[in-house]
Amino acid sequence: MNNQIFNEANIVFDETATTQTEAFETIARVANQNGYVKSAKDFVEALKLREQESTTGFKDGIAIPHGKSETVVRPGLILVKYKSAIEWQALDQKPVQVALALTIPVEGASEHLKILSLIARKLIDDGFRETLITAENPAENPAELVRLMDEIEV
Repeated sequence: MNNQIFNEANIVFDETATTQTEAFETIARVANQNGYVKSAKDFVEALKLREQESTTGFKDGIAIPHGKSETVVRPGLILVKYKSAIEWQALDQKPVQVALALTIPVEGASEHLKILSLIARKLIDDGFRETLITAENPAENPAELVRLMDEIEV
């Protein structure tokens, strides 16, 4: 995967989030710190708006939250592993342990759909999902996850 979209700095272990809003705040903070969005607050709102359309909770404890907003500077992928499973209203009704979050510029819809499609296709792979879920603290061993994400060709 293009290292402008995803790199080690985009891997976070969140020990504090217990709600979906707190999970979104972590995603937005990392997106802001790493130069993907101008405003963490505005990006949280974009994530919430998208979630109101339909759940981004995939299955087996994985969600793909994404938000398209004027605050987004460039496309990015943020991987967050949560210490506490978070209620998400996922498709399979399981709480979420891992978020693969996308930042989407307003004019970047086609690239967003491509990345979303590639991630969804990769999530069909049991081994890929298992690696994401079982990583205790992905921030301690980011190289494995970067290698795994590199398999997603963008």
